[in-house]
Amino acid sequence: MSTEGFVEGTAANPAGGTLAYVIRGDDEGRPVFFNHGTPGGRLSRHPDAGIYRRAGVRAIFYDRPGYGLSDREPGRSVSAAAGHVRAIADALGIDRFGVWGGSGGGPHALACGALLADRVTRVIVFCGAAPTDDPEWDSWDGEADINLREFAAAREGMEAFELETAPYVERARADPVSALDYLAEHVPEPDRRVITRPEFRTAFAEHAAEPFRNGIAGWLDDDLAFLKPWGFRLEDVHVPVRLWQGADDLLVPRRHGEYLASKLPNARLELLPDTGHFLIDHMETALTWLSE
Repeated sequence: MSTEGFVEGTAANPAGGTLAYVIRGDDEGRPVFFNHGTPGGRLSRHPDAGIYRRAGVRAIFYDRPGYGLSDREPGRSVSAAAGHVRAIADALGIDRFGVWGGSGGGPHALACGALLADRVTRVIVFCGAAPTDDPEWDSWDGEADINLREFAAAREGMEAFELETAPYVERARADPVSALDYLAEHVPEPDRRVITRPEFRTAFAEHAAEPFRNGIAGWLDDDLAFLKPWGFRLEDVHVPVRLWQGADDLLVPRRHGEYLASKLPNARLELLPDTGHFLIDHMETALTWLSE
């Protein structure tokens, strides 16, 4: 595991229990809170571990409740992320900070932008999911079949969800690289090109099993949170937001990025051609903007 600037810690969750986090990068850099994807956790990182220091960023990654070392918070909403980030920021003595969210972490990053507007400077979302409760648009149109099955199982409950997610979770625990190969069956060619990179596979192997240390409750709770109102309105996110979206993404189709851009009052969409869900080549540009 890369240990450059690596510090571990915990903070109290205001809803009860403990939140686990790690810090990477420049100790004197601009603080940025990273909201991991679904599933994911605090040990996720860019394949180039030095990117945070080069960008002048103090990168704080945390496990959402139910993942890794963070205690479960049953029934949590997307908006709960604002309380989680605030608690960790207070524990670290951080007043102002940027926020990043990727995929399922995108909604949680936007929650921080809406509910911590006095502390959040800017928000970045990479291929972030849009709400499912808007009657004027179908959030499921164009979704990969693997996603449709996952959310259908989440609606049924833990037993059905365990059965549906078992092929991925078992691989992540036993042979993380094989979990990537499983994903490769469900993503477009641009993502398959990223997945084959040795540095990407190494970074993925470091963190793939950790989210499931105590089971899959964190993953299920994420999905259930996405299936109900988020607890804030996109129109209330007034801080500057940059959306990076792969034009060929199948896990979070481009429609989601376009929808978010149409609702957020201070957002700019970067639609990336010949690109899927894994936007690692755009991270340094994004972090530089975030740390300005």
